[in-house]
Amino acid sequence: MKFRTLVSLLLLSTFTFGQEKNKILTLGTFHFHLVKSQFGVDFDINSKDKQTELNELIKQIEAYKPTKIFVEWENSKQTELNELYSLFLRDTSFELIKQKYGKNETMYFDSEVQQLGFRLARNLGHKKLYAFDHIINEPNDTVIAAIQKANQNDLMNDIQKEFGEYAQTIITKFQQENSLKELLLFFNSKDLEDKLNSGYISLFNKAGSSEDFSGAYFVSERFRRNLYMYSLIQKQIEKTGERILVIVGGQHSAGFRDFIRDDKNVEKVELETVLK
Repeated sequence: MKFRTLVSLLLLSTFTFGQEKNKILTLGTFHFHLVKSQFGVDFDINSKDKQTELNELIKQIEAYKPTKIFVEWENSKQTELNELYSLFLRDTSFELIKQKYGKNETMYFDSEVQQLGFRLARNLGHKKLYAFDHIINEPNDTVIAAIQKANQNDLMNDIQKEFGEYAQTIITKFQQENSLKELLLFFNSKDLEDKLNSGYISLFNKAGSSEDFSGAYFVSERFRRNLYMYSLIQKQIEKTGERILVIVGGQHSAGFRDFIRDDKNVEKVELETVLK
C-alpha cells in the first residue's frame, strides 16, 4: 500500500472516530391497538387513565430531545405516513384520519405510531416521522413441515413449551399490571429480550434433518428483516450528534440489540434512564 494512501486512511479513521456519536433510544413496545386480539386481555389506550399516563410518558421522552423519530411503518409507504401525520396536525383528535380510513381501522389512529409517535413529534415541532419497516414473507409453514418430516417431536414439544411460556408471561403481565410505563419497561427488559432471542437460536435453528436447513433459513429470515429495518434507520441518519428515537415492536427491538452494540456510529440510551 502506498504511503500516501495509508496516511489518508489513517486520517479518515481518526476523523470518523472523533465525531460525536448518534445516540439511539429504542422503545420496544406492544401494538396498542391489537392487545385484545393478540393476547385476549382488555386494554384501551383511549381510557382516561391511559391517556393521562401517556401524556406523562411523552413529556419524559421529550426531555431526551429526539431529533428524529422512527416508527414501525413500511418504508415504501413513507408518503402515506406523511399524509397521516399531516391529517393529525390539522386535527389532533384523529377525527380527520377516522373520516378517511374508517373508525374500525384502528392501526391508523390507535397504534403506538400515532398515540405515541405523532403526539411526541407534534410537541417537538417535527415536520415528519421516519418509516423503516420492511415486510418479508417468513417461512413459518416450511419450518413446521421440516420438523414434522424429520420426526423431531421433542423439538416441537420444546418449541411449544418455551414460546407458550413466553406468551403466557406477556398475558400475565397485562392482567396484573395497569401502568403503561411498567408495561413498556417490561417489554424492554433484558430478561424478556433474552428469552425471545435465545429461543430462535436454541430451538428453531436446528429444525429439519441434516440435509434440510429450513430451521436455519427461518431464523435467518427473521434476522434479515430486523437487519433490513436497522439498515433503513442507518440510511436515514444524515449527520452525527443526533438523538434518535425508534418506536418498534418488542420482538424487533430485541433483535436490534446486537446491531446497536456493534454499530460504532451510535451510542445506546437505556429506556429506564428516560422513563423515570
